[in-house]
Amino acid sequence: MPESRHRRKGKQRPRPGKAAGPPRNPTPSPAWVPITGSVLLGLGVLIILAGYFTAISGPILGQNFPLVLGFVLLAIGFGFLTQWR
Repeated sequence: MPESRHRRKGKQRPRPGKAAGPPRNPTPSPAWVPITGSVLLGLGVLIILAGYFTAISGPILGQNFPLVLGFVLLAIGFGFLTQWR
């Protein structure tokens, strides 16, 4: 009959280290972060609406210039507001 493996006695395997958790109290954002994010969101919406109500066109994108610019400003403003603590 084959012999079974014996468990190691006395030797312990090293346990994997725990990953460090997030910092307990992250530093708050400066006051300009939410203001800048909100202004960029509002400006993006206004540019998109102005593009629909008026005949604004740019040299590169033509008719879609206000739409693209407005969405870029919305994305940047949203990026600012995701970093707000």
